[in-house]
Amino acid sequence: MRRTILIMAVVVVAFSAEAQYQEGKHYEVVNEKGTDKPTVTEFFSLYCGHCFQFEGMLNDYLKGLKEGTTFEKSHVEYIPRDNEPVSMGTIKAFLVMKKLGREKALMPAFFDHVHKFGLPVNTEADIKKIFTSNGVPSAVFDKYYNASEIAEAAKKMAERRGARQISNVPTMVVNDKYKINMGSVTSLQELINLTNFLLEKGGA
Repeated sequence: MRRTILIMAVVVVAFSAEAQYQEGKHYEVVNEKGTDKPTVTEFFSLYCGHCFQFEGMLNDYLKGLKEGTTFEKSHVEYIPRDNEPVSMGTIKAFLVMKKLGREKALMPAFFDHVHKFGLPVNTEADIKKIFTSNGVPSAVFDKYYNASEIAEAAKKMAERRGARQISNVPTMVVNDKYKINMGSVTSLQELINLTNFLLEKGGA
């Protein structure tokens, strides 16, 4: 009897979650088949003020996710608009940060440069200056920034943004299949709950 009640309770909770979160309102399906392992991708831009603000909440967000979830960032290519060398250059810069293993230091430096100090990044030389001002030798930056491997990876990252129908940042995509409507949540806890709901749906 007790086991039956427990099973019924689980079913009620699952049904309640399905009723609470609706496709088309809280999330959209943007890929036919997603990842086998629980994965969350944050589409973002170093130019994005909301992304800058979300960085301060990111650790709390990650702590609330289902155990074993892989988190990754994917930089978009449409900011700043009408300046392709810099918009694509910023993706390359992000990839160089990762290649150097210094994203934890260089991402905040880039965010602060734009959003805290209000300094311009209008040219690729401006991008380079952020690196060299934070301990990256000029020759090292040039080596990786101009590498064909980085250029190809940046192109693929830009294509992924289009394939996942990302038009606003930050936006979370769960299991490379479910795009969260960020406007449908009003708190960090709601975002955590919705993300975990989609993680449980899997990517099949």
